[in-house]
Amino acid sequence: MSNKNINQIFEALTPRTEQKEKTFHNILMPSQVEHKRQRRFTPVKPVRYALLAAVLMVCLTTTAFAAAYMGLDEAFIKFLKPANNEQTAYLSNGAYVVNKKVENEYGSLTIKQVIGDSNLTYILMDFTAPEATVLNAARYRFDTMITTNQSFHSTGFEVLDDGNPNDNKISLVMNIMTDSSLAGQTIDLKLYDLQAADPLPGIFETVIPGSWETAFKLDFKKYSTLYQIDQNMTLFGYKAILKTISVSPISITLMIDSGSLKEINNAASGLKEIGENEYLDNFPITIKYKDGTSETTSIFTGLARSDLLSNQLLTIKTFENVINDKEIASIVFFDKAFLIKD
Repeated sequence: MSNKNINQIFEALTPRTEQKEKTFHNILMPSQVEHKRQRRFTPVKPVRYALLAAVLMVCLTTTAFAAAYMGLDEAFIKFLKPANNEQTAYLSNGAYVVNKKVENEYGSLTIKQVIGDSNLTYILMDFTAPEATVLNAARYRFDTMITTNQSFHSTGFEVLDDGNPNDNKISLVMNIMTDSSLAGQTIDLKLYDLQAADPLPGIFETVIPGSWETAFKLDFKKYSTLYQIDQNMTLFGYKAILKTISVSPISITLMIDSGSLKEINNAASGLKEIGENEYLDNFPITIKYKDGTSETTSIFTGLARSDLLSNQLLTIKTFENVINDKEIASIVFFDKAFLIKD
């Protein structure tokens, strides 16, 4: 086996299945022939076996790496609703496959895949109840206990349509909003007591007791691009500084500093309900796209968190569909427009 062959193998960081099979074939066949020839005429050189083992190890490592990022689960695609194949491919590149199952007498929980950005993590999971149980409520959620290196977690659940509402299985997306990214961390996750509710204003009640506890890596590749703004502005007439804007396909996060946060929050007057489980966004943003279109976060979805000790306001905006973050021209926040440059 020549040095050229070896270099080509090391350069194939993410080989396709066919390429990997061909690579193994190309490695093994000449080596087997050469090994037979050496047994006949010359002593075996141990260095070749060491080299072959190293190459095989690289191939196995790249195989495992490729398996961890092998595309976006179909359920995640339905949940995120990417605009086109290009955006689907982009999201797939950051999704991390977990495939971890924990079960007890009350049911089994499978953590399937995770994606995330600077402040938002989505965890796709399936729950299967014992046979003869029907899980067909409009809404489901678990009580949660989470341990990461973050001191604050805001969580929520959304039930996905799996095409069979009258069986014993449901698919859920759990969202976790944090002050900074969970990418690369290990999460200790405990879910307990599956609760169900009718459509709003239905009230959640426990339908399956029990607890499911596991730990896994959040090795997703975060999609966010951070823009350092550091510009003065006014919020409800009070001075503030927009420090950063973090943009990704799944959320936009603004960090604001102000010595008048208490007055600003009083002026915002809390969440105003404008429908069943719908609230007015007190800190709306308008996304202006390069093609002249725009959208405004009139309805609040996400998180707004004020820290009066540090004078910081963090607000995370989520959207019904993922946004095309590569086509944003500017973001308008109260009295100013902030350019988003590629």
